[in-house]
Amino acid sequence: TQCPETAADSCPAVCRCNSGFIYCNDRGLTAVPSGLPRDATTIYLQNNRITNAGLPAMLQALSSVEVLYLYDNQLEEFPAHLPPNLRELHLQENNIEVVPGAVLERTPFLEKLHLNDNSVSSAGIEPATFHGTPRLKLLFLSRNHLSSVPRGLPRGLEELRLDDNRISRIPDRIFGQLTYLSRLALDGNILGDASISASSFSGLPSLTELSLARNVLTTVPTHLPMLGLQKLILQDNQISRLPPGVFYGLKQLQRIDLSGNGLRSLSQGSFNGLESLSHLSACNNPWHCDCGLTWLRNWLRSR
Repeated sequence: TQCPETAADSCPAVCRCNSGFIYCNDRGLTAVPSGLPRDATTIYLQNNRITNAGLPAMLQALSSVEVLYLYDNQLEEFPAHLPPNLRELHLQENNIEVVPGAVLERTPFLEKLHLNDNSVSSAGIEPATFHGTPRLKLLFLSRNHLSSVPRGLPRGLEELRLDDNRISRIPDRIFGQLTYLSRLALDGNILGDASISASSFSGLPSLTELSLARNVLTTVPTHLPMLGLQKLILQDNQISRLPPGVFYGLKQLQRIDLSGNGLRSLSQGSFNGLESLSHLSACNNPWHCDCGLTWLRNWLRSR
């Protein structure tokens, strides 16, 4: 049932209200308090004990709300009733398993969706799930139960975080439509050398940051996005050698992190083609320090 219409300047007794910002966080609440002001623009409800039963339908009547914080609650399902003009939604640290496209269709202006630390599986995201959110720019799905990269992602995405899931393969051209994507995080999955093909990262002309840390790679993936990649994170894998020219073509690359691998030595020419490199991290490798690495010292000094 819908809560009674409230005045623009009203404020629930349990909350603090200030110029459209409604602070109801850290109150031990099990339900959203009634009487939220109609002119609310940002509502803080994080760090409570709110369940799905405590989310009233009246939320969808709050047409001025653009930012909603519901992280660290006790939600088992994606909220069914959301403000229609929502731009930013924080649902991390709940126990949500499914992302329903029918609900997202009612938030067509959504730009940022935080779903870190939930229980979303690959079955919980269908190819059409995000068709109703064409403006989505940021999608965080870190630390869920995904076994594959979601299909049908919004074309306007600029940042995608899929770290700490169970993804074991990057299909050909799975990111091919994401022409605006600049940051992609795939850390902490189970990606090996055979998981990444020559066209796994095809069609990413805007990508500047790629993280593949904490996987099981033994070699640097070939055919990386060459046009604009500036930061490549490969730390904590099992990479034991860098063939000469492995980074050739990555002319914009400024930072490489190879720390925590199995590198003992480097062949001269390993970093050929890296015209813009300014930061190289290679600590915590079992280096065999001899004259064979003299070239590296000289090369670093010349940068």
